[in-house]
Amino acid sequence: MPSATKILEFQFNPAHNREPKLPVWLRRKHRQYFFESSRFYPANKTEKPLGNLCLIAETASQDFKARAILLSLARVVRKEYYRFFYPNPADCFKWALEQGNRFLSRQLKQDNNNWLGKINFAALSSRADLSISLAKIGQPPVLLLTNNEVFDLSRSLSQEGLPFQYFSNVIEGEIKPQDKLLLLTQDIFEVFDEEEMLRWLLPTRKPSEIKKIFQQKKPALRQAVGACLIVCAKKPSRWPLSFRKV
Repeated sequence: MPSATKILEFQFNPAHNREPKLPVWLRRKHRQYFFESSRFYPANKTEKPLGNLCLIAETASQDFKARAILLSLARVVRKEYYRFFYPNPADCFKWALEQGNRFLSRQLKQDNNNWLGKINFAALSSRADLSISLAKIGQPPVLLLTNNEVFDLSRSLSQEGLPFQYFSNVIEGEIKPQDKLLLLTQDIFEVFDEEEMLRWLLPTRKPSEIKKIFQQKKPALRQAVGACLIVCAKKPSRWPLSFRKV
C-alpha cells in the first residue's frame, strides 16, 4: 500500500553550517539557539501500520544539557513508537510519550533541570488511513491547513498539568486529502507570518508547488534559523477533524 502522506522537511541554517553563512548580527542572535527535526518511516511490514513519525524540537538555552535532552528525548520517542505493535496504533504513540515522560522524570530526579521551560518539542504520527496523533511540550507552532482555512492545533492541546515539562494530552483524529500539517520552530513561524506564506500554501496541491513557494521566499528564509516539517495528505479518509481556528 503506498504511503498516504508525503513529508517535506526544510532546515534553515542548522548549527553545523550556520557560522559561515549568517551575517554577524544574526550569528550573535542565534549563538545559543539549537533545533532539530526528523522524519521516520516504517522499516518493515510489522511497523507499516504505525505509519510515519515526525519530530521537531528547539531550545534557546545556553546550557548544552538542554540540547542533549532534546536529542535523547527524540531517540526515546522514535525507538519506543516502533518498538511494539498494539491493535490501535494510537496506543503505540501514547506508549512512546509515556516512555519519553519517564526519561524526563529521571532527568529531574538527577537534578538535571536547566531545560525546564526552555524547550519546545512536537511529535506527530500519521498513518495509512490518514489518522493522526499529536502531542507537544512547550509551545511549538503546529498548524493544519484545510478547506482554505488555517487552524492552530497547538492551541487545541490542553495546557493542564505541566505543559513545559512533560507530554500531557494528545490530539487524535483524521485529516482529509489535500490537507497539510505544519510543524514549525518559532523563528520560521514568524517568517511565515511576516511573508504571508500560509496564504500561498493553502491552495497548493502538490509537493512541487510547496517547494516552489519556499524557493520564492528564500531571501527571507535564509535569514532565519529553524525547521519546518510539512505532512501532505494524499489518500481519502472517512471523516474530517474539527480544530480551533487561528
